[in-house]
Amino acid sequence: AAARSRATCLQQATFAYDGMAKLGEGDQRWIVKEREDGRNCNNWHWTSKDVSKNTKEELIRCLEACTFEPPIALARVKSAEVTGEASINNRKGKIFLIYDLEVKLKWEASDGEGGEACKGSMKLPDVSATMLDDLDCEFTCKSSGGVATAMRKQGVAAVRRCIEEAMLRMQEEVRAEKARPEAEAVAETRPPNATPAVAVPLPKPIAVSTVPAKQPPPQPKPAEPAAGSDSGEEEEGEDKLPPALEAALRGLRQEPEAQREVCLANCSLRDSHLEPLIQALHHSRCAVETLDLAFNRLSDAGVHVLCRAVASGCAMELSSLRLGGNKLSPAGLALGQSLKQSRPDLLVDLKPQLKDARSMCTVGNVYPGSPAATAGLRTGDSIIAFGPLLHAGFRGVSESIVPAVKASVGRPIDVVVVRMGEGAQVQQLALTLTPQTWSGGGLLGCILK
Repeated sequence: AAARSRATCLQQATFAYDGMAKLGEGDQRWIVKEREDGRNCNNWHWTSKDVSKNTKEELIRCLEACTFEPPIALARVKSAEVTGEASINNRKGKIFLIYDLEVKLKWEASDGEGGEACKGSMKLPDVSATMLDDLDCEFTCKSSGGVATAMRKQGVAAVRRCIEEAMLRMQEEVRAEKARPEAEAVAETRPPNATPAVAVPLPKPIAVSTVPAKQPPPQPKPAEPAAGSDSGEEEEGEDKLPPALEAALRGLRQEPEAQREVCLANCSLRDSHLEPLIQALHHSRCAVETLDLAFNRLSDAGVHVLCRAVASGCAMELSSLRLGGNKLSPAGLALGQSLKQSRPDLLVDLKPQLKDARSMCTVGNVYPGSPAATAGLRTGDSIIAFGPLLHAGFRGVSESIVPAVKASVGRPIDVVVVRMGEGAQVQQLALTLTPQTWSGGGLLGCILK
């Protein structure tokens, strides 16, 4: 078995080597060369600057000035030592402060009444962007009185808070330096005989179409399916872009700098709908800071594609990504969390809840055997999302929900409700409601008020 395994590995390695370009025969279109004038246009290449010394000195200064609250108000940090590395990295105009530090400090404290006094040390072995909100601390103290106990609890918390605030402040200071116009720096460093800069044409706007990119040429229509068959409608519904996504893509194409927040929560997005969205987010002038994809129909595969695109440089201004409420396994949830390694400034929210959700209406009577009962609606549920309709666009049941129901007969509508669960816990649930005729009255079989 071991011999067969080694043979298989050797065969795979030989295949991989055969598929690689040979020395001197690479495709020139894919070879990145340095410019003769040494310029790094648009900061396309990664640039790194070592700031370890300044970062350590600033962190030590903050720790030695750290203050504590009663009953350890007289505690102080006697000395601090910081080791590790820190650097400023810049790519495509996006600046990151990347650091991996270890902090050791010695402290002393007393109750101020001539009584108990103690001293000890703390060690924080992993101070990095990924661990900043949950720093491990090794606390050492030979005393066991009340002051020592307070330092173990409140003192450690104060030191953690001091380090977090200091690193976040330094990160903001690094980003503030980005405000210096790049054009001035280029003008100062350009040699007198340099060729004048030529305006580089911007990428062509992304054309948005409801027709899939790989759809074959029109063919004669096949025979119509038998009555009662809705397979064609379901297939068309999966390929067609939701109206909310079309509107968002239109804005990203026409005014990319003006689109700071893209809300596509509860819009029935599928994995196949992510490709045009990712293309739009790759626009060189994309300024999206918040992307809300909560409560859609995304699977692990779609989230994997999205996370890979974001990690590779898509939407560099993105600071908040909401994916809660999708049908994700623990592996899919882990993909979102893994983005912190490549994008430490990005907040990935996986909680199953709509942001700033407000009730639009309440479910009254739900009749047995009705579409509402089949969907799982219960009396007392509070509807906070009816398809893409949220409270901001809600004008009343008759004006907003009734027209949406009549326009979606036989087609599913994603609904998010707030329900009181076990133990009096409030939870948001995603349901699928399909309006249709049934033995009773109406298309839903419930009362909304």
